[in-house]
Amino acid sequence: MIHESEIAQLLSQIDSKKIEKWRKSLDLLENRINYFFKNRALLEAALIHKSAYFEDSEQSIAERLEFLGDSVLELAITEFLFKKFRKENEGFLTKKRSKIISKVYLNKKAREIGLAKYILVNEDEIKLSRQKQSSLTADTMESLFGAIFLDSSFQEAKYVIQNITLSNLEVLLEHKDLQNYKSLLQEFTHSHYGLNPEYDTIKESGPEHQKKFYVRVKVGDIHSSRGSGKSKKSAEQKAAHNLLKRLEVKQSK
Repeated sequence: MIHESEIAQLLSQIDSKKIEKWRKSLDLLENRINYFFKNRALLEAALIHKSAYFEDSEQSIAERLEFLGDSVLELAITEFLFKKFRKENEGFLTKKRSKIISKVYLNKKAREIGLAKYILVNEDEIKLSRQKQSSLTADTMESLFGAIFLDSSFQEAKYVIQNITLSNLEVLLEHKDLQNYKSLLQEFTHSHYGLNPEYDTIKESGPEHQKKFYVRVKVGDIHSSRGSGKSKKSAEQKAAHNLLKRLEVKQSK
């Protein structure tokens, strides 16, 4: 368990006025997530990025909470999907789960609750690339879930997790594809590169009643991919899906 003395030791290395302002702001975060900590040290621990203190330590309390929160998140979403889709097979459920617990999706949900402004982080870290910033907020979301689990129980943590991650998702879950790949790609490229994808139809083939469309999607001059389909929309979706897979693989390395 994390004790107040551990947090106090970390915070002693940071300007006291900054700490006082930060601590007051955490009431707003608790209201946003509709969970109020019994042990406030756990909440603080989840939000203190290791760059915020000067101690040269390989161990970060927030990273340990992230490790725990990752598992709690996965179990909470697994249980939800298992109960909701009683007739679907393992592959279907795995695909749904992987979308919901992805860093891209977590970062999107973190932005919805304004999590970034509650993270105590070194000023230089704020100047990181968009990709690293989005990774930081997604990781902190998992740290927060781990802190809630330790502060209460799996049932309580599950309620908060499902309330945050599954909001506005029920309609999407009714369809075979959890995500619109064009929308998902736009979320990814905007948060990581500050750019929106652009689509071009590069070729059409076949008779009028049986046309096939070939589309290219590009993100600035950095990345591109292609896709084909029986309509421009389906070709764009395929191109977006192909590029998204490549970008997510690259990010995970």
